[in-house]
Parts: sequence; C-alpha cells; structure tokens
Amino acid sequence: MAQVILSTVGTYLGGPVGGFIGAQIGSAIDKTIVNSLSPTRTVGARLSGVRLNASAQGEPVKQVFGRARVAGTIIWAAGLKENRSTTRASKSSPKTESFTYSLSMAVGLCEGPIDGIGRIWADGQLLDQAKYVYRLYLGDDDQMPDAVIEAIEGHAPAYRGLAYIVVEDLTLTEFGNRPPNISVEVFRRPKGEYDDLESLIDGVCLIPGAGEFIYATQPNAVREGLTGARFETQNTQDGRTDFMVSLAQLKTHLPNVKRVNLVISWFGDDLRVGECQIKPGVEQAVKLTTPMTWSVDGVSREDAYLIGTIDGRPVYGGTPSDQTVVTAIEALKAEGYEVTLIPFVLMDVPADNDLPDPYGAARQAAFPWRGRITSVEDGTAAVTAQVDQFFDGVWGFKRFLRHVADLGVQAGGVDAIVLGSEMRGVTTLRSAAGVYPAVGHLRALAAEVRGIVDPVTQISYGADWSEYFGHQAGGDVVFHLDPLWADDNIDFVGIDWYAPLTDWRDGEHLDGDEASDIYDQTYLKSRVRGGEGFDWYYASDADRATQTRTPITDGAYGEPWVYRPKDVLSWWSNAHHDRVGGVRSATPTAWMPQSKPVRFIEYGCGAIDKGPNAPNLFLDPKSSESHVPPFSTGERDDRAQRAYLMALASYYGDAANNPVSPVYGGPMIAGMEVWCWDARPYPYFPQKADLWGDAANWRTGHWLNGRVGAGEVRNLIADIAQQSGVTDLDLTEVEGSIDGYVIEQPMSAFEALSPVLSYLGLEIAERGSGVALLSSRHGVDRNMLRTELAYQDRNPVMARRDLIEVSGLLTLRAYDLDRDYQLQAVTMRHDEVAGADRVSVELPLSLTAGQAADHAAYLLSAMQRVRHTVTLDIDPLDLLRLEVGDGLVLEGDTRSYRITAIEAGEQPTATLVHAPVVRTWPDAEPDVATGGTITQPIITGLRLIDVPPFAAEHRATPVLIPSAAPWQGADIYAGADTGSLRLRGRVQVTGGVGYTLMPLSPQRAHCLHDGAFLDIYLEGDAPVSVSESELLTGRNRLSVRAMNGEWEIIQYRTATLLSARTYRLSGLMRGQFGTLKALDAGVANGAEVIVLPDEIIRADISVDEIGLPRLWRAGAIGFGGVALGAVDVTATWQGLSLRPRAPVHGRVRTSGGDRLIIWHRCARFGGDGWEGEPPLCEEVELYRVSFYQGDDLRREIEVGVENFTYPAAWRDVDYPSGFDTDSNLDIAQKSQIYGWGLPLRLTL
Repeated sequence: MAQVILSTVGTYLGGPVGGFIGAQIGSAIDKTIVNSLSPTRTVGARLSGVRLNASAQGEPVKQVFGRARVAGTIIWAAGLKENRSTTRASKSSPKTESFTYSLSMAVGLCEGPIDGIGRIWADGQLLDQAKYVYRLYLGDDDQMPDAVIEAIEGHAPAYRGLAYIVVEDLTLTEFGNRPPNISVEVFRRPKGEYDDLESLIDGVCLIPGAGEFIYATQPNAVREGLTGARFETQNTQDGRTDFMVSLAQLKTHLPNVKRVNLVISWFGDDLRVGECQIKPGVEQAVKLTTPMTWSVDGVSREDAYLIGTIDGRPVYGGTPSDQTVVTAIEALKAEGYEVTLIPFVLMDVPADNDLPDPYGAARQAAFPWRGRITSVEDGTAAVTAQVDQFFDGVWGFKRFLRHVADLGVQAGGVDAIVLGSEMRGVTTLRSAAGVYPAVGHLRALAAEVRGIVDPVTQISYGADWSEYFGHQAGGDVVFHLDPLWADDNIDFVGIDWYAPLTDWRDGEHLDGDEASDIYDQTYLKSRVRGGEGFDWYYASDADRATQTRTPITDGAYGEPWVYRPKDVLSWWSNAHHDRVGGVRSATPTAWMPQSKPVRFIEYGCGAIDKGPNAPNLFLDPKSSESHVPPFSTGERDDRAQRAYLMALASYYGDAANNPVSPVYGGPMIAGMEVWCWDARPYPYFPQKADLWGDAANWRTGHWLNGRVGAGEVRNLIADIAQQSGVTDLDLTEVEGSIDGYVIEQPMSAFEALSPVLSYLGLEIAERGSGVALLSSRHGVDRNMLRTELAYQDRNPVMARRDLIEVSGLLTLRAYDLDRDYQLQAVTMRHDEVAGADRVSVELPLSLTAGQAADHAAYLLSAMQRVRHTVTLDIDPLDLLRLEVGDGLVLEGDTRSYRITAIEAGEQPTATLVHAPVVRTWPDAEPDVATGGTITQPIITGLRLIDVPPFAAEHRATPVLIPSAAPWQGADIYAGADTGSLRLRGRVQVTGGVGYTLMPLSPQRAHCLHDGAFLDIYLEGDAPVSVSESELLTGRNRLSVRAMNGEWEIIQYRTATLLSARTYRLSGLMRGQFGTLKALDAGVANGAEVIVLPDEIIRADISVDEIGLPRLWRAGAIGFGGVALGAVDVTATWQGLSLRPRAPVHGRVRTSGGDRLIIWHRCARFGGDGWEGEPPLCEEVELYRVSFYQGDDLRREIEVGVENFTYPAAWRDVDYPSGFDTDSNLDIAQKSQIYGWGLPLRLTL
C-alpha cells in the first residue's frame, strides 16, 4: 500500500512521517486532500527573522548551508572598559573630563567550519567594519583559543566546531551604551561526495577591465568641489578596496581557483580596420583624484581619449590606471594565483555615429563587438596597408600589447599574456587567396612581446570559438591561424569558448526526447562533442525555427571535423590540410598534431532562460550586440548558467575526455577560465546602480559574483540525512541549488529536509531496496496506451476525482537574498479556484524575489493536482515496469501524470496525480539587488584657525574646522607622529568653506560699514542675514585668510545669493576679536574663507606644544585615528590665540618738558563689560614701551602699570634733533606664555 511505503520511508529517515509529509505541499496526495479542507494554516519551519540571541546555557547552535544572515549569540564578554578623556586649555585652567565605554566580546555564529563571512549588522544597520578590530574563527576542529580572551581570562576554550567572531573594544556610544544586536552574513558551502561547480572551477577571468581605478589595492578618492570627496575604489563596509574585497570573496567562494585572467581594456573607435585607433580612455576629462592620479602609457588625463556618454554617463569605465594594474598583479600573485593578462578592445562607437559601415548599413552599429572590425576590401591588395595601419599605427594594436606586456614586467612578471582576443573580422581578412596579413602581424607581435616579458611567460592569442579552427569562404577551407599556432613564440592555443550545448525551447521539441529539462547534466555533457556545431547545423533562421537540422558531413575526404567548431579533439589530434576550391592539399599546414595544449581562456554562460542555447549572447541595452538566446523568455535563470558551466567543467575534468599529449606530456585542455568574476564585490555591485552603469546587466549576465557559494544541493541533503544515520539515499534525480538555508533548532531529518524538498519539488519513494528522492518537476518518462493499462481480455478500469475543493490562495515567506536577508512575502492566487482559503508557507531559505515568486507559483500549481487524480487497474507486469514517481501520459488524455502509489493486490492499481507543466512566472525581481549600504565618509580638509577667544570663551587654542561633504562629524587627533596621536577634539558642527571673489582693503576696525561688501564662493550651509542686535552678539563670523597668512575675523549683517554658491556679504565689521594685524594686511582675491559656526570646538592642546610641529589627523567620528578616510595636516600652533591684544585709548600729553604716556589694556576675553576694569587675562601685568626714530630703536623700558612718564632729560640723548613726525613709540603687553603682544603705536 502507498501508505505503508511512505510510513516506511519516514521511519527510515528517523523522524515522524506525518510532520514531514504534511509539510510537503503536494508531496503526498492524501495529505493534500485533507489539508485542502482545513482553515488557513502555516506550512514549514517557522521563520525567526534576524535577532540577537542572548547568551544562555544550552542555546542551540545553528547550521548554515550556502549563505545566510545569522543572528549572533554572545558567548563571552569582557568587563566594560571605561575610557576617560581629560581636556584643559592651559596648565592653570580647570580640567574637563568625559567618559566613553567599550566592550570586547565574542559572538557565536553557527556550526563550523564555515568558508567565511561577509557583511555585519549591528542593531539592524550595516556595521562599518573599517572602524573596528575583529577576528574570525571559522570553526575548524583544530582552531586555537583567542589570544585576547586567553589574556583576560587566563584560560579560554577554543570553541572548536563553532564559528565565531571576537570584536575588540567595540565603542558602545552609538549603540546607546549597550551591546548591540549583532548579525553576520555567513558563507558555508556544503561539502560531500558530489562534485559541485565551486570545486570544479579552477580559473576565472577578472573583469570589468574598464574603470580608472577599479583594480586599486589602496584607497583612492575623487574630490568634488572644495569639501566633497568620495572613495572611487572603496564601496564596501570593511575598509578594503573593492578589488581586495572581491579577491577575498573569490578565495572564499571558489577555493580551487588557481588561474586569474586579468582583463585590461583600451578603446577602439571605428569598425574599419584601416581607420580604427585603439587608445586608453578616461571617463572624465577633468577629475581630481587623490592620492593616485590617472596615467596610462605616459598619457595623462588631460590628453587621454574621452569615452562617450549616454544621458550624461560614460558608456564604459576608463582604462585602468597603470599603477593599479601593477599593484593588482602583485596582489594576485601574493595570493598564489597564476596571472594571465588579457588586453581587451572595447568599441566606443555611439548609436548616432556617422561612420561608413563596412557591412553596408547607413551607419556603424552601436557599441559593437570587436570581432566585427573588418574591411570592405577583403580579398584585395588594399587590405595589406589597412591591416598594417591597424597594427603599426601611432595608436595601433601593437602599442597596446607592448604596453600591457611592460606592465607585467613592472609587476615582477606574469604567467601568460594573450595577444588580444576574438578579432575574427581582422584575422580572416585576405590580401590575396590564402594570404592573411593579420596572422603575420600577430606572429611578429608574439616575437616582440617575447623580447619584453620573462622567458617563462607564456604567449598566445585568444581566438573566438568560431575562429580558432579555420576560415571557410568561397568553397575554401583554410586553417588560417595555423602559422600562428605553430609559431615558436606561441605556447598554447587560446580559445574563447562559447559553443552552444542545447537547442531547447518551450513545448514539444526534438531535445525534449533526450532530457526532461535543460539542466540535465547527462544531456548537457553529451552535447560538448555533439549536437549543434558537431553533428548538425542550422542553414537558416527558418530552419532553426522548425528544427530542420543539416548534418555535418564530409563525403569527399571523410574529415567532417574540419567543419565542426566543437570538435576540438579532432582538430588538436590531426594534421591539417587546407582545401582550395574544394581540393585537399597533399601538404599539411605547420600545425603538428597534439603539439601544444589548448586553453579555454574564456568560457561562460549568461544567467538567463535557455542560456545554454547561445552562451555567447548577453543583454546590454546600449549595444547592438544585445540579444537573448534563441527561444528565451529573457528571464533570469541562475540554474541554467550553473548547469552549463558544470557540464563543461566536469566533462573536461574527466581524463577520459581530455587525452594526454605524447608530445608535451600534458592534457589537451590545459586550463579553463570562466567568464567572469568582477573586481566589484557582490552585493555592492549590482546594488550601486548610481555608481556603475552596467549594474542592471548583472541580472541575466555572465557574472559569477553573487551566484556561487551555495554548492551542490545533493551534498546539503546528504549532510542532513547523514546526521540521522542515513547514508544510502538515491539522489540521482536531485537537481537545482539553494542559495541559503539555516537550521536554527534541533529537529528530525524530516523537519530539516522539509523546506529543502519543498523548494526543489522533491518527493520520497521507495526504489528497489532503498529510498529515492524524485523530482515532481521532471517530465514524462513514458507514454502509455490505453491497452497497456489492464489485461488484454477486458477494458481498463479508471476512476477519476476532479471536483475536490483546494486552496486558491497561497502566501510564501522566505528570507530576501537581495535585501539584506529581510523577510519577504509573496502571494499567489489561482484564478480558476474559487476557494478563499489561504495557505501560508514559511521557508527558512535565502531566495531572490524572483525565486520566491516562482516557487510560490509552483506550490500553488502543485496544490491543484488533487483536482485531477486517476486510479486505474494495471497489468501485473507493470509492477515491474512502473515505479512511484514515474511520469506518464495516457492515451487520449492531454494531461501529464505522476504515479504517487502502486498497490500490488489481486488486481494491481496505480494512483496518478496530474502533474501540470510548471509555469515560469514573471520574474518579480528588481533590475538590481537592493540593500543597506555604507557611505564611507571622507574628511577632505582640516584648518586650525588660530584666533583669540570669542565672547564668553576662556579657552585660547586653535579653532578646529574640518571639512567634508556630506558632513557626518569628525574626530581630530594630533601627535608628534602617527604613533603618538591622541584625540584633540570632536567636531559635530563645522563651517562652510570657500574663497573670496574680490580683494578687500583695510578698513576701520570694530565699526559697522554699511556700504562695504565682500563677494564669496561658499560650499556648505548658505549664509543668512541677521539683525544688527544679533550681529553685535557675535553672530555671522567669517574667518578670512589675510595676505600676511593670519586669519581676520569679519562679521556680516546681510547675505545675498548672487548665483549658485555665490554670495554677497554686506554690512561688514572688520578686524573683530583681536585680528587687527590681519586686518592691516588686507585680503586678496581668491583668499580662503571659513564660516565659523556658532558652536566652535577648540583643540585640546597644551601651551607646551606652542611652536612644535604636530601631525593633525581628522577622520569620521569613531575612526580611532586610523588613516582611512582621514586627512593629515602638519601644522605648528604659533599661539596667536594667546597673543595679547594691542593696548587701546593711548594718549601722549606734555607736562613741562616731560611726556606723559597713558593707555589701557585690551583683554583677550571677557572685556566687553561696562562695569569695572577689564580682566588682566595674563598672570602678570607687564608692558613694554619702545621708542623709535623711524625704524631705529632708541630706548625700551618695561613697566607694570598703564602709564609712563618719558622725562625731558632722555630726549636730548634719544632724540638730539628733537621730536618730529617719525618719532614714535610702541606699547605692547606681555604674556608669560606667548611673549609680547601686538603694539599700540603713538606719536611723540
């Protein structure tokens, strides 16, 4: 009985059957019938959301498969660390203390070992990992205790088998002075006996090849105006450049990669071979970057080719700057990768061009493939000069290759360099019959490059898969590249391999007889050396539409392989004989069979519906090459990409398909590199579509980023089953992949496997002596005639149930892979079902929105199967032919069925459930992934405004004015060197930065000049007007750099906007707050302007540091003094803010022959009161009176009071000729810290 079979299966897996089978929507017909009559219900493991688990004894350890966001559990914490900060203005000033708190803790993640981690969230917000020190323990069986925990505790467990992170000194201020809830993105690929794509891939092509600093290993910023800047090279949250983060992800997700092909692009501008120039290009002609500036082959930004734009955005990134290519090569080699350089030509031909088209169109195609560079003069002597120009012109192809080769040498050498790729239109140009000038140029280029690179560096050319094996035209078959392949300077045959493996389409079609779906590995592998391009071809698009296949044969000479682009084995194994006019030459070409290895320096497939039909095609809206594969819906299909790559890699990974050459002793296929791995790390690419114009192309493109790491789903299932002691599950029919799955609680194998089997559409059945997982999504195994259904001497008995009421509404909840793993809900309604009952399915899986919608549609469709159930009598012999899980089509019935039960009684019966073709629902995903991101703040400037204290201030240290846009606050550190930096101030509010648009002459100080104005350019908050009374309280202060280098404080009453960021400030008060010396110097046009905020922060600096050079570093709040995103300034505090002001109200009176000199001190602060004497502001009251005749000092005395009598007797000594207009005196007050202040000058 079916019930007995299923019960046995449940016991076999070690858990209660009812819970598991009931959780399988549509997996057991009787359960589905029962559930369809029940109220709203929840099916599957419960979703927990993402939360922090408090440390508790016995807390279950999670299991992660693929990638998932895991809520951490605190497993250790040190005591709170109190950080005290003490500041004071001077030795005699009172101390000000402030306190912050930090915590070191260990956060347990999940069962190990894991492959690595990605993003970290704290209280639901992305954590800026650059600001914190943390260590990751993968959960290996041999991991050692953490050194910090051990140092604090004395003894510490190693937590072997548990993946965890240790965070040191996590500042708690931004988390409300409490430990934040930590969750972490975890990567753990299930390992097991089944090969997965991740272990098969041993080489990748590293793109994009275009991006001015895309390969930078150190941060580089773009300045935007006076205060703005952004990291061009750094768009993640962990402090490393995009390239370095992507490199780490590559090592995590594709651990067996040994070879990396680094793509470097220059730009072609014309499809006519004689007119095409190939140049390095930039995205913007004017762009200020720091610390690196763009330079390629001695060309600066100002002189470089400017890449075209669409809607104001460059159509490509610029050529990678030379220094970034060199450091990228060094970084790759440091990680142990073999590096191949791939010079790559991108065609910058806009859609509105007026260039003559060599293919006869009105204009050249927009942004075409480089393989279309050609000539209308093919077959004539004129081609020679055109090809010569293409290779040897000032901006010819050889210059490009020579420069790339030189970069490899600068980086200490590379393993290989490719002499360009896929230039099919150029290499097939003939100057006469059988004469291919480009091949000669490639051979000469190989010799030239051989003289540049190290002797061990391998050299080849990357031929297109339709180009490598020969040129067929006009009845000729010519192995046109053989002189190149046989050249002594060529080490291997390079091929960009994008041959189709399938001819799939919806509905009935020929390939449907070979496999149930396009993902079948047996079917795909059979097409590596079979199918289109091997056994047959389509002579026209019409033939393709009708599947009218023309066999590939060679009746004349029995060498059909010469016409087969997919027959690499025969091409490699045999001698090559050209055929001119259909006649086979008796003399072979220069190619020696099996003499050199073959490398697929590119192979790949788009993640698009029916991608294996044409893996060379891609979607790119700007390009004329943008096409979907034949019969594709254009929807995203990651599984199609994975299946194609898996088939090709595993086929040639089998030694039976990859023979060893007796000539060089190695395999035919010596290497395969997948196109592509991007230097822009996932998920930031494609999330940041505003930054990268090709982000939308990722969705169905060839990228591996974001698509690998899940591993083989059979290993996942086997792992869970083995934990309950089951080791002999038949997983033959299991296909597909799951990006992420978390088991959060202890449960039976049934419960653990439930969401996995539901998602994959798997059902459990006995097969032979064991248990098998069968795919309900598989197609028909056989067609059965009505006469086969029972004994021949009587009619078959069929019972049908079509009227069972089932749910027509389903809601699926899962984690959203593209939105920080937040919960998502997808609701599907079946229009043909009237029932309003809702089924709620919860899957603890990480799914894209499209995957969730597709699975919800599948579940809803599966629920309808019970409406079409057939029970029929079968022939006893069918007990041997039929099995539970088989797919059938019955004679006279258009539906397909799947056997769910077989009863072996007196009259055997089979129960069949309608298994409709699963509809692929419209892809509900956004164009690109979205999620939380961090914008790394950059402090672009720091100014120390050395001015006296303002009203109500007593601190006389420099005002700190950091600048940044956007502004997020700044911490200011200073020290004698980087090792002695300490916090000197935290600035929450800063001032605008700009410059004057006019000169400003000296005016009378401290007066309101209604007619005076100053025009300025200003970035930051717009200046505002104030009333006169507000002005007199100290509002609207500007600090303007005077021509003597000091800062003049100017106040303004009225601000008027003149144009964008340009203002006229009027109603000026000059020389405010003791800045008279700067006032006297005047202000030049273009002088620096700083708007001083109402709340200023003065530096925590000791008077002992006056005159000492200091390194000042300003960074984002909490940056801890590290250099990332910070600006360094070397400055020396001169103590001008402590300089006494010039005395005021000075008078010289005559008393007899004496001169009575009277003055009043001017307080540096607190002197605005009308009552009483102004404060002294210094430790000792002391003045110096200096007497001059012109510039000649005649006498100098010091007094402790505000008057002095110059006796007549001194005049004869000091001024023997008497007083005149050049007889002057200066009065200055002394500071015990600064020295003598500004003088008051009087005339004797």
